[in-house]
Amino acid sequence: MREMNETTWKTSPSRAILVGVKLKKDMTHEMEDSLAELEQLADTAGMNVIGEIVQTRESPNPTFFVGRGKIEELQVSIEELRADTVIFDEDLTPAQTRNIEGALDIVVVDRTGLILEIFKQRAQTREATLQVDLARLEYALPRLTRMWSHLSRQATGGGGRVGGAMRGEGETQLQTDRRLIRREISKVKKSLQNVETQRRIRRHGRKEMANVSLVGYTNAGKSTLFNQLTGENREAEDKLFATLDSTTRTIKLPSHHRILLSDTVGFIKKLPHHLVAAFKATLDEVAEADLLLHVVDVSHPQVESQIAAVNEVLDELGASEIPTLMVFNKIDCLENEAVLCLLRSRYPESVNISARCGEGLSALRMELANRFAEDDVDVALALPYSEGKKLDFVYKHGEVLDVNYQSAAIVVKAKIPERHLGRLKRFVATPEEHS
Repeated sequence: MREMNETTWKTSPSRAILVGVKLKKDMTHEMEDSLAELEQLADTAGMNVIGEIVQTRESPNPTFFVGRGKIEELQVSIEELRADTVIFDEDLTPAQTRNIEGALDIVVVDRTGLILEIFKQRAQTREATLQVDLARLEYALPRLTRMWSHLSRQATGGGGRVGGAMRGEGETQLQTDRRLIRREISKVKKSLQNVETQRRIRRHGRKEMANVSLVGYTNAGKSTLFNQLTGENREAEDKLFATLDSTTRTIKLPSHHRILLSDTVGFIKKLPHHLVAAFKATLDEVAEADLLLHVVDVSHPQVESQIAAVNEVLDELGASEIPTLMVFNKIDCLENEAVLCLLRSRYPESVNISARCGEGLSALRMELANRFAEDDVDVALALPYSEGKKLDFVYKHGEVLDVNYQSAAIVVKAKIPERHLGRLKRFVATPEEHS
């Protein structure tokens, strides 16, 4: 029995055959686009795609997902092409995975398993690693296929010990493995609870500034845009899921406003629920944002289906009601201007940009400034000379229109975002003070 593990995947790229299934409810172009995206995912994971097989069915075969005849065809292709992995463009049940592996004597990976492997490879920080570990463990628990068997081998010591725990009398290896994974899930969840608490504290401390989150399909250009707006140098590869960790920076708009801008993990069609749940702490940045910038790759042939996929995930996160500005990116790569015209007609409040070239970024900054200026209020404040920090606060977060140094206080006329009025309420000047 062949086995795919962490070591062999890194040192010797897998030779993979892709399997696509067009069900009765599916459009042909949707299946083809999904299969093309699966090939991109395999490439991102460092795999070598050497062939693909497609079947049209009324409904999935409960045993193999595809028909028995297609399994036989796969067996021939595996031998001819010397493949060592088969990747299905659908999620398989644990039983289907076991049945296919048993029939083909080969590693079988479904779409979710492939995405989880990519996330595992790309996780850099402790938080991202924990989130990916949780998703992979919960995915592995009902499967315990050869893809995951290295977990039990690494944790197994001599004398029947598994991760420091003795195997009970009569306990099968499968039961031991399940116990091991459940224990690991519990440990990772506790660690992630601490991460979530720390993130909540940080978000509370940043409440005095508006929070804007970048969202969009993976590889839409979010990180490139983030770098342009903040001056950062976030990794922005032309690959799927280049960014896993959420990063937040302060930017100053053309007006007096300062906002927090957060870059987030990209979304994808059929995004595994394991990942959405595991990345809750990170994706809370999206759910609690004051404004979302939905970055769209207008040059992609399936731009509208990508927009729909992002909206589905936002709905799952409870973020569908947050005000959203559509940002149509990669206009420098667009071959058909009619696509952009159609999108602009559907989303009139949108901005066209090329994050890579810098085109349209000034217009985007002004649009953001105008949106947040809508919440500004005119206020006159009488600040005692002992409250110099409050004057600094007004200069930092508002637009100072006039300053009058009187004998008892500094009278300041300014435009202030409504969110800051609570901190300055007791200093609002009377008509006599600011006349």
